[in-house]
Amino acid sequence: MPKKVILDVDTGPDDAVAIIAALLAPELEVVGICSVNGNREVALTTDNTLRVKALMGADVPVYRGCEYPLVATLTPGRRPGIPRREGQIRPTGSRIQGDHLPFPATDLAEEPEPAVTWLVDTLLHTEEKITLIPVGPLTNLAVALRAAPRIAEHIEEVVLMGGGHRVQNTTPMTEYNVWVDPEALEVVLQSGCKVTVVPLDATMECYLTQADADEIRSFGGPGAEAVAFLVDEWLRDYRDDPAMKGYPGVPVHDALAVCAAIDPSILTDLRPVCCHVDIAGGYADGQTCLDLRARLEKEGPNCLFAFHADREKFAATLKKILKNG
Repeated sequence: MPKKVILDVDTGPDDAVAIIAALLAPELEVVGICSVNGNREVALTTDNTLRVKALMGADVPVYRGCEYPLVATLTPGRRPGIPRREGQIRPTGSRIQGDHLPFPATDLAEEPEPAVTWLVDTLLHTEEKITLIPVGPLTNLAVALRAAPRIAEHIEEVVLMGGGHRVQNTTPMTEYNVWVDPEALEVVLQSGCKVTVVPLDATMECYLTQADADEIRSFGGPGAEAVAFLVDEWLRDYRDDPAMKGYPGVPVHDALAVCAAIDPSILTDLRPVCCHVDIAGGYADGQTCLDLRARLEKEGPNCLFAFHADREKFAATLKKILKNG
C-alpha cells in the first residue's frame, strides 16, 4: 500500500518539483498539501501550489497555512523582509524565482479550512499513521503540535528539508527554512516525533545537470516537462550567479526529502544526533546545533540527520517517478 503523506510547502521552484514527484510516485498517497509563508508570503505560496495542482490535474486538497513565523517577526529587525510580500523582492532576471511560478494561472481554490485546523483534525482521526514532508518553514506543524500535542502519536515520521551542519545559505550559520522560523523547528524536535532532517549538506550533493534535464524532457507528460523546464531555467540563472560559478548542476533541495521518504537509502550518512536550534537572536540565530559527541548526549538523539546523500540514486529515483508518472 502507498505511504500516506502530507506535504507542507512554501512553493517556489524546488517545492514544485517535490510536489510533482510526490503526486506521481506510486509509493506515496498525498492526503493533502499545506502552504506556509517562506519563499514568498503565504498568499503567493498558496497560489503557486494551486498552479502546480492544476498543471498536474491532481485531485488533492490545498490548505492555506500560517502567514507569519511563530515569534521571529515580533522583534523589530530580527527577520527583515519576512513575509516576502508580492513585488517586495524584485526578481533578478529569473523566470522561476519571482512571485509566481511560470505555470498558467488557475481558478482552482484552496480549501476553506485553515491548514493547522485541518492538520490537527486529520491526524487525530486517522486510522493509519501519516508521514509529514515539510519542505518550507515548520510553522504549521509547530502550531498544530502546540495546539494538540497528541497528534505526534499519529505521525509516522517527519521528513523535513531544512538546516545545515557544514553548509549554509542565508547567514554564515543558517539555512533559509530554519532561519525564517527557528522556534518552529525547535518545537518539532522536542515533540517526540520521529524526525529525519534532510539538510543542505545532503541536498547540495543532489543536483541535476543539463543532461538530466534533457533526459527528463524526453519522458513527456506535464510533470516531466515542467521539471525539465525548471532545471533549464535554474542552470541559466546559475551561469550568471558568481556564488554558484563552477557548480556542476542545480540542487533540487525539496525533492530530495520526497525521494528520501520513498527510499531512505538515498541518504548515505544518516546519523542519530541531538539537534537543537539557536533561538537567542544573536549571530547564530537559526543555526541547527548538533551534538555529535555521545558523552554529551544526556538527553539522547532527537532526530536522524543526513550528512551526505547519493546523487546518482536521487537522480535515478526522480527520473523513474517522472518517466512512469
